Amino acid sequence: MAVRGGRKTPCVASTWERAKPIYVALLLALLTWVALQALADLSHVLLILFVSILFAAALTGPVARLERWRIPRAISVIGIYLVSLGLVVGVLWFVTPPLFDQVATLGDRAPEYADRYDTVREAYEEIRENYGSLPPWDAQANRLGNGVLEWAGDRALALPEAVFTLFLDALAVFVISMLLVTNRERLLGFALSLVHPTDRALVSGLLEKMWSRVGAYLRAKVIVMTIVGAITYVALLVIGVPFALVLAIIVAFGEAIPRVGPWLARIPLLGIAALEGLTTFGLVFAASVVIENGKGYFISPYVEGDQLDIHPLLVFVAVLVGATLGGFAGAFVAVPLAAIVDVFVRDVVVPWRRRDVATEAPAPPPA
Repeated sequence: MAVRGGRKTPCVASTWERAKPIYVALLLALLTWVALQALADLSHVLLILFVSILFAAALTGPVARLERWRIPRAISVIGIYLVSLGLVVGVLWFVTPPLFDQVATLGDRAPEYADRYDTVREAYEEIRENYGSLPPWDAQANRLGNGVLEWAGDRALALPEAVFTLFLDALAVFVISMLLVTNRERLLGFALSLVHPTDRALVSGLLEKMWSRVGAYLRAKVIVMTIVGAITYVALLVIGVPFALVLAIIVAFGEAIPRVGPWLARIPLLGIAALEGLTTFGLVFAASVVIENGKGYFISPYVEGDQLDIHPLLVFVAVLVGATLGGFAGAFVAVPLAAIVDVFVRDVVVPWRRRDVATEAPAPPPA
C-alpha cells in the first residue's frame, strides 16, 4: 500500500520489523569489531595496567605491616621501591667486577674456541661428502654471521628508544601501583557501589581473594627466581663453566615465565657448555634437570604453596596463549590472569550453574 495521511501502510511496517533485528545485529557486530580494534591498539597500556595491579597486590602485605607502625601508605610504597632498587644496585655493584673479568677471559680463550670451530667445520664437511645437498660450511657461516650482525645493528639503533620506553613503563608501573595501594579502599567501595546490595558481600570476598592470590604469587615467584639463580651459579662454578654469573642471572630471570621460560633461558647456558666439550655439556644438562625437578618438587611447593591452585593444563594453555598474544610479557602475566579467571569460574559460574541445574524440573519418565 501507499502512504496515506502521512502514515505507513501495514506492509511497510511489517517489513521494517522483520529487518530491524538484522540491522541491530550488524550494528552490534560493528561495535564489537571497533572494541576489539581498540583493545588491540591499547594492548600495551592494558599490559602496563595489569603489571601495576600485580605489583600493587604484592605490596599490599608489606605495606599493611608498615602501616601498623603508623607509617603512611605512600611513604611505605616509596620506601619499599627504594629498598628494592638499592638491593638491585647492590647486586650489580658486586656482580659487575666479576662480570667484566669473565668477559675479559673471552679474548684469552679465543684461540681455543677457534680450534673447536675448525673441528666442527671439518666434521660438517665430512658429513657433507655423504650428503651433497647440504650447502657449504662457509655459506652457512656467512649467512649466520650476516644475520647476527644485522640483528645486532637493528637492536643497537633501537636501543635508545627501547631504554626510554622501558623507563616510561617502569615509571608508569610505579605511579599506578602506588595509587592502587593508597586508594585501595576507595576503589573497592566504588566498585561495590555498582553492585546490588545483596551481592556486595560475595563480590567483596571475590575481589579480596583475587587480590591476595596474585600478590602472593608474585612475591613467591621472586623468591623462587632468587633461589634457582643461586643454586645454578654454585653448580656452574663447581662444573667449571665460564660466565657462570651471567648465565645464572639469565636462568633466574627465565623463571619468571612459567613452564617454557626456564628452558628457553638455558639455551645460552647449554650453548656455552657445548663449546666447553661433551662432558661439560652433559654435566650442565644433568644439573639443569636436577635443579628444575628440585624446584618443581621442593622449592615451588614450599615457597608458593597452593597460592594459585589451578590445574597445570590451564597454566600451560594460559602461557601458550599469553606468549602468542604478548610475547614474553604476555607469558609473564598469563598465569596470574588465569588464576583470576579461575577464581571467578569457581566462585561464581560453577555455583550459579549448580543452583540452576538443581532447580530444573526432572524430566518425566518414559511412557
